[in-house]
Amino acid sequence: MAITDLALSILCIAALAIMAVQTAQAQTEDGFTDHGVAAAVSSSRGAVATVDGDGNRLLLVWLSDYQACRSMLVVDVATGETEQVSFERPAHDSPFAFVLSSRNRYYSQFADRFYEFDPLTRTFTFVGQTPSRCAMSMTEAPDGVIWAGLYPESSIVSFDPDSGELTAYPKLNEENWAQYPSSIAVDDAGWVYIGIGNTEGQVVGLHPPSGETRKYIAEDQRTLGAGRVFRGTDGQVYATGPGWSWHILSNGDAAALNAEKPPVNPMPIKAASWQQVFPDFPDGSKIEELNIPERYLELKETDGTVREVTFDYESEGCHVMSIQLGPDSALYGSTGHPLRVYHFDPQSGQMAHNGLLGDMGHLNAMTVQGELIYGAQYGGGILHCYDPAMPWQDRHPDTPNPRRLGAAQPEINRPAALLAHPDGRHLIMAGTPGYGRTGGGLYIYDLETDTDEVLPHEQLLENLSTCALVALPDGNLVGSTTVHPGTGGETRATEAELYMFDMASRTVVWREAILPGRDWLTDLLLGPDGLIYGIAADSTFFAFDPATKALVHEEMLAETYGPPAGSQAPRIMLNGPDGNIYVLFQRSIVRVEPGSFEHMKLADSPVPIHAGLVWLDGSIYFSNGSHLWSYKVPGL
Repeated sequence: MAITDLALSILCIAALAIMAVQTAQAQTEDGFTDHGVAAAVSSSRGAVATVDGDGNRLLLVWLSDYQACRSMLVVDVATGETEQVSFERPAHDSPFAFVLSSRNRYYSQFADRFYEFDPLTRTFTFVGQTPSRCAMSMTEAPDGVIWAGLYPESSIVSFDPDSGELTAYPKLNEENWAQYPSSIAVDDAGWVYIGIGNTEGQVVGLHPPSGETRKYIAEDQRTLGAGRVFRGTDGQVYATGPGWSWHILSNGDAAALNAEKPPVNPMPIKAASWQQVFPDFPDGSKIEELNIPERYLELKETDGTVREVTFDYESEGCHVMSIQLGPDSALYGSTGHPLRVYHFDPQSGQMAHNGLLGDMGHLNAMTVQGELIYGAQYGGGILHCYDPAMPWQDRHPDTPNPRRLGAAQPEINRPAALLAHPDGRHLIMAGTPGYGRTGGGLYIYDLETDTDEVLPHEQLLENLSTCALVALPDGNLVGSTTVHPGTGGETRATEAELYMFDMASRTVVWREAILPGRDWLTDLLLGPDGLIYGIAADSTFFAFDPATKALVHEEMLAETYGPPAGSQAPRIMLNGPDGNIYVLFQRSIVRVEPGSFEHMKLADSPVPIHAGLVWLDGSIYFSNGSHLWSYKVPGL
């Protein structure tokens, strides 16, 4: 996460050279090849500047790769020397909030565990089990007790560093959606308050000694968004929320502030969400920039001089989220957290990757229109355009490459599909909406006019989100949907539907729940016989005739092949050069004959299959975690 200003970053274009390595390609006897890690980098899930017991300046980073957070990275900023302190955890998870206490202890809670790290000794000094997955907010109370608000049920835990006692409290609020307690504060009377989102904002208070809870926003006032609380520099706790003006909370009671905003700033507690860096050392020196993927930081000394400090760490690489065949017959794709756009040359085995504006999201879906590559990014539903024939210069002020074309937020936040329309003119993005929302829209970009339009779910299929799209020969679209809302949203539909969309009028002209009871029709493919082939999340394989609008085949394949593969944009079906259809399941590759619907397993994968799917030179390419893999199809 860069903490310098944008102007300084623009001057550093020369540092954006491609990072290329020769991948070690290990081929197995059954036709599978591991092409290696796409991007051997990690991301920060919270970073603080502090000192150890000898006064050495340290940078502490919760370090995360595709296996999530497994170590604390300790960087001696004077020398660049590093140490990775590992720890046990019961599940793959990473911090979403952290706090550096006034006693110089570093805390987080995730993977159902509460962690205390002591920079004086560079060791974890406490690990305790908690009742809920991860903290979305943390704080230090005036008495030094650490508090955390936990996702997804808005429960609370406290940790007393004097006694080492970890206390769990019952959930404070009941909802039928996953709750994000994104802020937390403690008043002088010992009451603890959390601000909750996102489907409907709320502020809740807890009196720990008695267990009493109070809700402050009336049900008829609650709207989309999150409540917010903070302890001010005057010692008062301030709170607000959507539909609820600023209030002062004291001893469990709320009093209207009668002002547009609080008169004071938040107390300077070093507590924040995972993207934050606290850059200031006790001696007045400061980290001006921190770049974990590129493995360097800029340190500003007390005399004003700035120097670069390089460091290293071990990483298993970040998740491969997408794979796309480029116009130059190379493979392109995106990793997630951090976002790195990788390039793989199948002929030489060379792998290269670049960061995109320092973002921490991922390009879920990619496509090619003409000689250009397009990517749809989480978060924000951002559409990017990349010319692989030109140099990578994402931060160039005049001619960036890639360049941002537009964004679909909040109608689309997590893209699931990006279709290059056969008219050569349009791109259509689909996916789930912003946090706390239900129902995703369609985003249509016109390459000729450089204009875009967003169609909300109310104009399409209310409370459903499109997860796959295909274009028919007449230019109209067929889409499949899911009932799942945006992250932290409320599920309001009961069945996924298939629909037909008229491009000229921008309207849905037909819709039906062709597989009753299914909540997610994962992927679609236009077969060589004109039928639409698809697969549901429960591994129901189906074929649909768009001419008669009838389901012509339905078959459950879960017992035969297991669950389908797929990442956040599940492209797991592809037409092969032999006229057959190829489908990726998590542990197998399957061939389907169009028309007869006969299917057979080609191979069991030696690794779980995640994102896909590209066909090139007789091989099917897919991802497993941070690795790019391929399978050579016999006879092709």
